[in-house]
Amino acid sequence: MAAQLPVLSELQQKAVWEGWLSSEIRSNYFADLAQHFVREQKLINWSMLLFSSGAFVSAAKDGGQLVVLGLTFATAALSALSLVQQNQKRVTDALDLQFRWHRLANEFQSLWDDMYSEEAQTKFSMLEEKVAELSKSSATLPNREKLMLKWQKHVEMMHLGKPVSA
Repeated sequence: MAAQLPVLSELQQKAVWEGWLSSEIRSNYFADLAQHFVREQKLINWSMLLFSSGAFVSAAKDGGQLVVLGLTFATAALSALSLVQQNQKRVTDALDLQFRWHRLANEFQSLWDDMYSEEAQTKFSMLEEKVAELSKSSATLPNREKLMLKWQKHVEMMHLGKPVSA
């Protein structure tokens, strides 16, 4: 029995491997980004509570008009920041992207394990389309290079035993 040749070219096989790893990297990145937004929103909320409580206490003691004014301004500024940043929406968007990139990584892994099938070429084309669509969707959230590099090194260590990049 002759060895079965892959349906995907060598270049396509490399693209499947890289697609698998980059999808895992992005999945981890967006999960981490969502956690960052949650922590940031908690900090803003607790700060608003603290400042508004301080303003109330200062006003109740009939003292420190300047303190009351400063704490009231700080509370209003934090409320505006919270409104402008829309952290809840960014958390939802990041978690959605994390889920979709994770699912895509699984699809790349499945294709990697079955690149000798007749459907490999069709699956590969479909996955390339998904990458393009997800990359476009990802553009709405910030690109934090250090965070992305952290997850790139992690995924490379998991799959290769060492990071590829410096």
